[in-house]
Amino acid sequence: MVGALFATVVAAVAAAVFVLPIGTWREQSVDIERREDQLGELQRVNNELEAEVLRLETSDGVREAAREDYGYVEEGEERASVLPLPPLPTDLPDGWPYSVVDQIIDIQLDPPPEPTLPATTVLPEQP
Repeated sequence: MVGALFATVVAAVAAAVFVLPIGTWREQSVDIERREDQLGELQRVNNELEAEVLRLETSDGVREAAREDYGYVEEGEERASVLPLPPLPTDLPDGWPYSVVDQIIDIQLDPPPEPTLPATTVLPEQP
């Protein structure tokens, strides 16, 4: 009885000393990998921002940013806004050639599924 109790205590101590830290170590390694990925992304964004700051420290960079962000136009230039095209009508008259256009529009709106090739089986060579 005392031997079984001693073995149980030894097993519990061994589990507490060896098994539980291994689980924690694994969780920490996953957390470290995730944090390294986050660090890499933050460094990439930081590098992009540093490049933007360097660009904006030049007069050409400031001028370009003013044009892009605020629509700045220099003297002698004209500003032209180009709007996107409106959606094309899909209610066409019946009959040729409109029936072909209707078919094309239907296919573009609801494309057919990609064809799948049948599985091939490789047979062993016959002696």
